[in-house]
Amino acid sequence: MKALALLLAVIFFVLGILYGLGKIGFLTASGAGHAHHVTHLVVLWILALLCLIWARFQK
Repeated sequence: MKALALLLAVIFFVLGILYGLGKIGFLTASGAGHAHHVTHLVVLWILALLCLIWARFQK
């Protein structure tokens, strides 16, 4: 379970970076032409942080 939590943390962190750079746009309803929302970036990074906390509590 610890490996899964770390893998998900890396995935969410990388998705946040790619979304922030504008490389992916599937999180918006209008696609790539739509303005990027900082909240999506923050949510992805919070999910990554929560996965790291989850990994920390695994034995």
